[in-house]
Amino acid sequence: MLRIDFHVHTSYSSDGRITPEQLAALSKKTGVIPAITDHNNISAHSEFRKFGVSFIPGEEIQTAQGDFIGLFLSEPIKKGVDFYEALDSIHSQGAVPYAPHMFDALRPGIMKEEYGKASDIIEVFNARSLERFDKKAEEFAKREGKLMAAGSDSHYPYEFGTTYTELDLSPDQLQPKPLLKALKNAKIVGKRTSLLKRKIAKYLKIYI
Repeated sequence: MLRIDFHVHTSYSSDGRITPEQLAALSKKTGVIPAITDHNNISAHSEFRKFGVSFIPGEEIQTAQGDFIGLFLSEPIKKGVDFYEALDSIHSQGAVPYAPHMFDALRPGIMKEEYGKASDIIEVFNARSLERFDKKAEEFAKREGKLMAAGSDSHYPYEFGTTYTELDLSPDQLQPKPLLKALKNAKIVGKRTSLLKRKIAKYLKIYI
């Protein structure tokens, strides 16, 4: 059984404050495997590998139509590309397209249902989103028969470890096809993070 957080940022994101070393330690402590999905780059992957901790290499791409994630990427996808160009690049790498905070009106999710329909996984719990936005994503995923997952969208260390998707999967099966199969019967565990706490942390530069 694996616990996976499908949406995690490190200090390689411009607004991220979790170093790869900190994230590795948190993963060991909590038993949660991160999908490292920094904004528009995959630079953290090589550093994180040094710590010998399991993770999913990904990227949160700012497409022309909104934020989109590729999981199991080996090459970066540049910022500002068209959604379908990003999708083609994800597929060409044998990677998995994942729609984060899809209907969050306060952040640039992909929003349009046609983009969600092109995704393999819909993020139906984002710890930084309001419940009503996640509910809309869940309703869409169920209606379209899409796989569902959770992401903490962690940018600070204290955000990581309480939001994850529990899958009947062994560590050596952490690959696209087995993961997609296991997601059909996955369990989502989520805890929302406080916007006020994030604002205070950002202002005081206290990120623990």
